[in-house]
Amino acid sequence: MAGTVRQASTEISADTVYSVSTSAQNVLPRNSKRRSLSIQNTGTTKVFIRFNKAPVTGGATDYYSYILAPAAEAVGAEGGILSIDNFVGHVYAKTASGTTTLATTEFIG
Repeated sequence: MAGTVRQASTEISADTVYSVSTSAQNVLPRNSKRRSLSIQNTGTTKVFIRFNKAPVTGGATDYYSYILAPAAEAVGAEGGILSIDNFVGHVYAKTASGTTTLATTEFIG
């Protein structure tokens, strides 16, 4: 049986580079139109990612969704990458110490 394949068009809504430190920051606010997101750690310090709440590290219990590996050098291409489809909530990031750089891209459609 033949079917119809439909492709949804998408476009970049946000394409931002952040300096992230030990203070958690909302790097992608909630967006009900978001189809997917991509985050890459291009800095030299690992970064903790958490959905809808700030990551918590260094206490008796840590709370985070992902850890993105650092790049070997500043603005390095081999840092950890996270790509997620169909999540529209907030995305927070922080380091355990020092600072790092995150490149974030949000696709809507």
